[in-house]
Amino acid sequence: MKKIFNIFAATLMSAAMLTSCAEKEIVTYNPENAVVPALEALAGSYVLEDGGEFATLQFSAAEFGIPTAARYTAYADIHEDFSAKQSLGNVTTDTAGITISANTLNNALITLACQPAEPVTVYFRIEAQMMGESSPVGSVESLISNTVSTTVTPFDAEKVYSAVYVIGAFCGWDHGNTAFLFSYAEDEENYVGIVDFGAECADYGFKITGAANWDNGNWGTGDMTSAEPEAPSITLWNDGGSGNITNYSSFRYYNFHFVKSSLTLNMIRGFNSVKVAGDFNGWAADDTNTDEMTQIRTNGKFYIDLDIPAAGGFKFILDNGGTWIGTGEGENGVGIGSGDNIQIAEPGQYRFYLDLNDWDNPTYSLSAADYGKPVDGGDEPEEPEDPEDPEDPGTPVWGIKGDFDGDTGWANEYVMTEFPAGSGIWVSAPINFAEGNQFKIQYNNWEAEVGAAAAGDTLSTGVVYRGLTSGASNFGVSASQAGLRKVVLNTNDNTVYILGWGVIGAVAGDSWGNDLPMLYDAAAGTWTSAVPAEIQGEFKLRWAGQWSTSEVTIPDRGLADGASFAVGTPISLKQGGGDINPGENVGTYNMVYDVANETLTLTTAE
Repeated sequence: MKKIFNIFAATLMSAAMLTSCAEKEIVTYNPENAVVPALEALAGSYVLEDGGEFATLQFSAAEFGIPTAARYTAYADIHEDFSAKQSLGNVTTDTAGITISANTLNNALITLACQPAEPVTVYFRIEAQMMGESSPVGSVESLISNTVSTTVTPFDAEKVYSAVYVIGAFCGWDHGNTAFLFSYAEDEENYVGIVDFGAECADYGFKITGAANWDNGNWGTGDMTSAEPEAPSITLWNDGGSGNITNYSSFRYYNFHFVKSSLTLNMIRGFNSVKVAGDFNGWAADDTNTDEMTQIRTNGKFYIDLDIPAAGGFKFILDNGGTWIGTGEGENGVGIGSGDNIQIAEPGQYRFYLDLNDWDNPTYSLSAADYGKPVDGGDEPEEPEDPEDPEDPGTPVWGIKGDFDGDTGWANEYVMTEFPAGSGIWVSAPINFAEGNQFKIQYNNWEAEVGAAAAGDTLSTGVVYRGLTSGASNFGVSASQAGLRKVVLNTNDNTVYILGWGVIGAVAGDSWGNDLPMLYDAAAGTWTSAVPAEIQGEFKLRWAGQWSTSEVTIPDRGLADGASFAVGTPISLKQGGGDINPGENVGTYNMVYDVANETLTLTTAE
């Protein structure tokens, strides 16, 4: 019996043929009607070079016998039955082929235990998958192309593993300078590695991302994660608004294990130093031992260059003898807290390497060739499969950065919006102020910044602060300012304040989305629009840019009973009153709100 797959029932396509006004013929997939892709032959042999290209695999389109999308994946193996096949990349069209870099193929051959500089026969094929709206159709088997082969000579390189990025204050929140956790299991599920927070680190806040941007996994703390210092395990959230991870601050170095599916972060071990002790330095295991290793951030390994005057033994030590690391199982394996002395047979100049990323399988190596050479950190880790393109950051704007909501690394920005457009007045998104918070105002990732004249100066609601200086101190937050707040920056006169009363509605081309700030005169008890308001329809006044706050249940002012719009005459307002409708009297007005008398007076702007 033929195996027929009902594509309509699987919601994978909607194509159908009408046979009458009341009936449709359901389109089905029949494997006997499928045509596999045809892969073109390759040259007879290739010698791979670091940083070069291997080849572009050209192939014909797969045909499933029905209209459907397809994804084509290239595979390589040194076994003709593809029992250990390695993915080399994929595309969703057959027109351009699949271009494979030398490094991608070389990394696959390292996984297959191929030796550098030794030619090996490599087999290639294309597998085409039927695609639904966003994923392959699991019930339909892949269409497999013919197999082509060639001889490939790989080059000497370290294997590159897929990784996630650890980003925080320790690296300036720069994705180009992060630490990494690596998927040594090659399951893109379990990631392990060492993070160096730095010798002088005072801010241990960090997050984990799935790529070198914030759009492919942005994992931080959430309401359900543990706040316990040095917690053995915490659960992270995938939320751009989540807080920074701050549980781990007792040590300089940490070995972490991140489980991607459950967003679990496990802390394996913390320590402060890695040194080498042996016959050459009298086995010093205290502060007199200056042979401290340095971490290579891009691959997580530790290294040091040492002159060894005579054959002898050595061990690695953590925290001045707190843990000794000697011989272990496996090729170049070491034992953490165990093992005999590692022997050096010949005197000479060596670079010592220690890899503690995979805590259960640590390794070491010695290299005379690397001694004294610059450390380039090796290859960049592979990006996760099919990463999304980061969003266009758009036009740079002013924004607020600080330690709000536990963001000790000042990573999250509260973007400011210029309103009215072209006015030079910028109003921030709502910020959760708490006593003791600190912040500054910056432009385009600190291209420019403004701060307080004196450290800890606080802002007032509706009253301008005129001491702004570039690169100066942080603003502070007082207890009386706790709650959701919006900050206002006037770039015309370099003043800043907290939004109090503002005008919202059909104002300056807006429709109830932005607040035109008002300034407070304490002596007169009045609030005046920061710039003339272009009234184009109904509007109201509201407090702190919100319709509901902890301070005022209904923080808005509208028309009092029996009141109507007027120019030059006080308009009576009340809490929760109706929208103020100018009718035919649209125009640009100066506005003054008298708090004690609950009136709003408009005068025509010049």
